[in-house]
Amino acid sequence: MSKSFKKKYQQNPSSCTASDTGDENRPKIQPLSTTRETRMETMLQALRFVIQGAGSKVDPAIRKNITTTLLGMLGHDEDATRMASAGCIGELCAFLSEEELKSVLLQHVLADVSGVDWMVRHGRSLTLAIAVKSAPERLCGKDYYETVTETVLVNATADRIPIATSGIRAVGYLMRHQLRTEGGSSVSQRIITQLVKCLQNQSSDIRLVSERVLWWVFKDPATPSMEDSLIKPLLKSLLDNTKDKNTTVRAQSEHTIVNLLRLRQGEETMQSITAILDSASNELLSECHRRSLKKIASLPDSNEEIDDTILT
Repeated sequence: MSKSFKKKYQQNPSSCTASDTGDENRPKIQPLSTTRETRMETMLQALRFVIQGAGSKVDPAIRKNITTTLLGMLGHDEDATRMASAGCIGELCAFLSEEELKSVLLQHVLADVSGVDWMVRHGRSLTLAIAVKSAPERLCGKDYYETVTETVLVNATADRIPIATSGIRAVGYLMRHQLRTEGGSSVSQRIITQLVKCLQNQSSDIRLVSERVLWWVFKDPATPSMEDSLIKPLLKSLLDNTKDKNTTVRAQSEHTIVNLLRLRQGEETMQSITAILDSASNELLSECHRRSLKKIASLPDSNEEIDDTILT
């Protein structure tokens, strides 16, 4: 301890700072709980990638133990741990036996949530979204399709924003699967109606996630476009959002319109949709196209992922 510090401390202890003692150069010690949670999240993330790459090779007894442990973590107090656990279970749904899958879905993921803590509901909704993304052919088969669709739509309307946003992502995963397996007329009107409501939601978080999900669904040119009658209500809401007070919502709406109308592949879809739009919407679309859509369409699209259970 320097003489100058001693003198300063004796005169006025409260005036001393970390720089007087050299403490600002010392490494800060993280709380033990923070370090433990970080390690847990890293481990879960690694487990998810192992499941993706080698899930079919895991011994059934080990897989059962892992599944049981992860299910117990769906209501974890730490958001990141809860989300990473849900991601792992969602990925596992592609590799579980029929009996195991039935148990996970009916006793947990699709079970009645009456009186269930919101964090558990959040974990379940995340799991369902990733399960639909990772194993759509199993979740959208005749045994579960109706219940999965109903649960996804209920989640998308939840009061808690984290549950609602995971529900909206699940709607997107479900929508893309329907388009890829059944074509442009396969998306149910209920899904379109729900997405329109989400695009018009009072919460900017909900509006933004809805836009990003639609952007993602139509990002890949290999995914069939929808019929004009299904595009129309979504496009009208997105055009309204190009005037949104939130700049991020406003900017994302333009990128989403570019993908929805497949403007990187040409203007055929836009030309056909103008025939069924009202004059006000057509005018707004024309103005938006001149201002930004044409430029956005000339640039490469982003490779961003909408899956928020992949921790970065």
